[in-house]
Amino acid sequence: MKKNVTVVVLAGGAGKRFAPFTTDKSVFPIACEPIIVRNMMKLTEAGLTRFVVVTNPANDAIIRSFSLPNAQIETVVQNHAKGMGDALLSAKSLTTGQAILVVNAEDVVDATLYHDIGSAINKRSPFVVGSVAKQYFDGGYLRVSQSRLVGIVEKPGGGKEPSNLIKLVFDYFPLSDPLLERLSTIRSTRDDQYEQALDTYVKEYPVSILSYDGYWSPLKYPWHVLDVTRHFLHHDVAPARGKNVDIRNNVIIEGSVYMGNNVKIFENTKIVGPAYIGDNTIIGNNNIIRESIIGKNCVTGFNTDITRSYIGDDCWFHSNYIGDSVLEGNISMGAGVVCANFRLDEQEILSTGRTKLGAMIARDVRIGVNTSVMPGVKIGTNTLIGAGIIVDNDLPDGSFCIGKTTYETKKNTRNISADRGKYKAKL
Repeated sequence: MKKNVTVVVLAGGAGKRFAPFTTDKSVFPIACEPIIVRNMMKLTEAGLTRFVVVTNPANDAIIRSFSLPNAQIETVVQNHAKGMGDALLSAKSLTTGQAILVVNAEDVVDATLYHDIGSAINKRSPFVVGSVAKQYFDGGYLRVSQSRLVGIVEKPGGGKEPSNLIKLVFDYFPLSDPLLERLSTIRSTRDDQYEQALDTYVKEYPVSILSYDGYWSPLKYPWHVLDVTRHFLHHDVAPARGKNVDIRNNVIIEGSVYMGNNVKIFENTKIVGPAYIGDNTIIGNNNIIRESIIGKNCVTGFNTDITRSYIGDDCWFHSNYIGDSVLEGNISMGAGVVCANFRLDEQEILSTGRTKLGAMIARDVRIGVNTSVMPGVKIGTNTLIGAGIIVDNDLPDGSFCIGKTTYETKKNTRNISADRGKYKAKL
């Protein structure tokens, strides 16, 4: 029966909260594979092979270029980001009369949920997926009566939740028409057209709740890339070595580490998995790489420490510390640049729930020697930062950031001896 189901993939949102990154969040690459492609691959493994992707004008061309074995992918453009209801209406011509499964393009869950969804679809009854909230989440909560959905409360506020179940976007309808008809008649000034339509739908059609207690991460904010990176490394990375991998003397590799083609790892370096190193990347001498993704065509340089971070393609480093940071791609750091990840008062950073969070740096950035980037700072694309600066505020796109140093020059009245023998003798 699943071959008759159309998966409606929502990828049309504006993603303003994902700044400073320039890559659309639905196609953000995790280990060189766009996240939407990874999710569609897992859906095909559950037996779902027809996809209608609701795109936006910026990402439509790239999504139309994707292909999956034995899968049919069509796209429809949502010209303006008017929410989930408008997205489904944009795809109406391709889904009328179809059974549909509505999913977000970039939400990351365990593979077990896809299997459970495939089994639940075979019952041909509508359902939504609910997950127990471990803490308040600023999203939709399910109103439940006798294990049935009776409504949705969007962003109720802490302490006002109608249940402890948050709504994930995996919604199945054995026939799309009743939902689409309701969406066509609802007008709302808030972003709740879909929730209102679903509230009226459940009054006529029993909707069950598929419970899920596994991992879930929506890709809304830039630091969510770190959550997705960690999940990918711990669940999807298998140890591998591509072609022409060159590992020099005294290199220590622990745990599961994936190395792409033409990777070089120089002397006295330690890599602690799980970790992923993309094609044509050079890991320099005396490095330590821990629980990180490093993309293609990178050079980490001498004495660099990269810890629990996401490094996009074409990044270059030399004697740097990069902790709990996300670097989108094509970023270079001069010697001594540090991305700090921990406040001295040990407090939460940026209301993220994290006490360790480094920099979030967009594409095409250059940072001069001995500059320090403070925890949680966002740096926009096409930015140049000079040497010896402490960056403790966000920088917008296209910034040119320099520091001014004042000093005094006098006449030197002391002799500088060339004889250092007495000092060397003490060593």
